[in-house]
Amino acid sequence: MRTAHGIVLMLLLGAAAGAAPPEDPVRQVESLERELVAAIAKTDLTAYDRIVADDYVAIEASGKENPKAEILASYRAGTRRYTNLEIFDVRGRVFGDTAIVGARTKGLRREGDRDIPNNVHYIRVYARRDGRWRAVAQKSSPVPDAAQ
Repeated sequence: MRTAHGIVLMLLLGAAAGAAPPEDPVRQVESLERELVAAIAKTDLTAYDRIVADDYVAIEASGKENPKAEILASYRAGTRRYTNLEIFDVRGRVFGDTAIVGARTKGLRREGDRDIPNNVHYIRVYARRDGRWRAVAQKSSPVPDAAQ
């Protein structure tokens, strides 16, 4: 019997040792930001809707505020689209149930019938709601070509 108990104990200890520790919240929001930018690049509105809260607002460099509903409508209408979108310099910080992610993206943004360089530095704010992170706000600024 001692051998059987020892084997069970070893299996239990091995399973406990193999259990993944809870993920670092900073890594969670950084990963979620990369996932969101990938969804934007592919116009994956299902993923966008899952990550972005209904009360989300994006403030463009011009100062124009775009709520989530308008952003989704522009994607559906085809008036908002990005190509060759890349994300880099992703840095997150977590303050309880609020997180801020700063990052840069580059690529092309469709405006009317032409593609415009879209090189920006931005911050996005996430809030932990019902146990999961949701994007709630963004503010972006253009990056001059010389700063690339």
